[in-house]
Amino acid sequence: MKKVLLIIGVCILTAVLLFLGSAYFLAQRADYGWDPAIATPSFIDSHPRVLIDEGHHNASTAGFTGRYWPFGRLLRADGYAVERREETFTLALLDGVQVLVIANASGAHKPQVFGMNIPIPTDKKRSDPAFTASEIDVIRSWVEQGGSLLLIADHAPFGEAAAALGAAFGVTMHKGFVEVPQESSDPLLFSTDNGRLGDHPIVRGDRASTAVRRVMTYTGQSLDAPAGATVLLRLPGTAVEGVPEGDSLVERPAGQAQGVAFDFGKGRVVVLGEGAMVTAQVNRREPFGMNTPDNDNRLFVLNVMQWLARRL
Repeated sequence: MKKVLLIIGVCILTAVLLFLGSAYFLAQRADYGWDPAIATPSFIDSHPRVLIDEGHHNASTAGFTGRYWPFGRLLRADGYAVERREETFTLALLDGVQVLVIANASGAHKPQVFGMNIPIPTDKKRSDPAFTASEIDVIRSWVEQGGSLLLIADHAPFGEAAAALGAAFGVTMHKGFVEVPQESSDPLLFSTDNGRLGDHPIVRGDRASTAVRRVMTYTGQSLDAPAGATVLLRLPGTAVEGVPEGDSLVERPAGQAQGVAFDFGKGRVVVLGEGAMVTAQVNRREPFGMNTPDNDNRLFVLNVMQWLARRL
């Protein structure tokens, strides 16, 4: 009898593992087969330190099971020294860091199994502020003194969670789900042909082969830029934003951009309102992000990082 029960238990466990494994590979996840395709790194003799924040309930992390694993892989291939840290932000933590990357921070943990979201309630909301006032002061001061920040806050709830940090740099987050009526918003195209790419070194590159001509985003939220900033990814005036109110989405006019860049004191800042554009993922085995055919997202990411690292 015990042997029969053991066999049944092993069969049930095997079935559960097979189900979870197949569900994981059909769900939204990092594209582990994607190749960064960098023959000659930009940084060979020196290696700018990049710190990727993973200490604020980030939905986008760069570990092997995280959706930003391809983003970290691209940076390492281009010669950056990449670190993943989970601490509270202090000036001591940021000492010696050239570029700080914060992607999809939130106010609460989202229970997951094999990277898949599990609908279990928590005592806090993901839309709660992701950062304390003192952390925001630290980041702002660090950038003013010469640091570079890449802040990525996707569609709800991430815009709300990062809104206070964005506001510290003069960026307004619209906190919802942006779309352009009569166009595909997943992906939404920003190109030289439709006039939605801004005039900036990140877009121009340093030669013809590094110029960005087509960037795709995958829903996300909209942004308003501070005075003096360059809009990298310009939304048309027809864009709308579905903003959560209770259990409903209220349609409002969208902001002007999904990507902005500007100097701040001695430092530099890039803010993006959509997160999938800077990594490579698959969903039901379909690619989206840097691995999507017919876009320059990979080149856009390389140029963003090189501008923040002051090579561009």
